[in-house]
Amino acid sequence: MNIDQKTILAAIARHAPFLVWWKPEQLARGEHIENNPTKGERPWIIPETTGAFLYSLVQKQGFSHILELGTSIGYSTLWLAYAIEPVNGSIHTIERSINKVAVARDHFNQSNTTTSITLHEGFISDVINEFPDALMFDFVFMDADRGHYHEYFHAIKKHLLPGALIIADNAGNMHKRMQPFFDLLTQEGWTWTIHPMDNGLLIASGPEVRHNN
Repeated sequence: MNIDQKTILAAIARHAPFLVWWKPEQLARGEHIENNPTKGERPWIIPETTGAFLYSLVQKQGFSHILELGTSIGYSTLWLAYAIEPVNGSIHTIERSINKVAVARDHFNQSNTTTSITLHEGFISDVINEFPDALMFDFVFMDADRGHYHEYFHAIKKHLLPGALIIADNAGNMHKRMQPFFDLLTQEGWTWTIHPMDNGLLIASGPEVRHNN
């Protein structure tokens, strides 16, 4: 990763906490005046250490065709894009918030990467169901609505290449919400573990997967 790319990522991380969008009814109630992080639409992003971990893992394993569930403002997308740039990889990323999509597009335009990034706006299941059968992925990063990962897995399964790896964020601090997904992976014969760094990262590989330690 070059200096310009590191600078772009650092700028996005600095700016993210100050981005918030309010609905008219929230403005009418004066919620925008409160300093309450649970209110308003906010672009939560992965920690820098998680980004660096994903970058190193993707490069080490040689992944090149990535699916991301939950673009937010494109911070994690760019970590992945920079990782697969040497192999001319591609990323398909999905985000339903029109506010976050607009910011992500700006970040991608300024990203200093030759990686092909396709940003899909809409609900994850709807977008995946429109994917052509030939669109396949060797790496999936999940960072969206955690209680629905088990549903998304059914949709993406036919788009996974042999040797594909799935990583999902918040597997530690939102373990209960993700339990149906954990159970489904076990039923499907996947091997999975939770890496304790940051918010906890689920790392899952299919029955036929063999990857380096």
